[in-house]
Order: sequence, then C-alpha cells, then structure tokens
Amino acid sequence: MAKTQVNLRMDETVAEMARHAAETRRMPVNDYVAQLIRDDNEKLREVFMAGAQEVLDEYGDLLDGIEAA
Repeated sequence: MAKTQVNLRMDETVAEMARHAAETRRMPVNDYVAQLIRDDNEKLREVFMAGAQEVLDEYGDLLDGIEAA
C-alpha cells in the first residue's frame, strides 16, 4: 500500500507520550499513530452499526411497509 506523509504538530508532552507508547509496543511512532486512528474509526463504525441495528429492530416493520408501498 502506498504511504502518504502527514505532518502533525503536538506539544512536547504529547509527543513524548507517543514515543514512549510506541517504544513500549516495539513499533515506530508512525505505526502507533496509524493504529490509534484505525482503532478509533473501528469503534465509531461499531457504534454506528449498533445504532443502525437498534433502528431496524425498532422500526424495521414500518420501514418494510414504506418500502412495499
């Protein structure tokens, strides 16, 4: 997969936290940040899908009736 360069600015305390967390996980900071972003997006997807399922559970029959009309 092709890589794109993104420059981030953060205060030194946060940068040091990122370096330490990446080192603890034995991975480059770039990979650590990329993993955080992937994890965050996956969590958002799970929340969205759970909400969508609740709507379908609650209003599925109504939606089916509207679609059939």
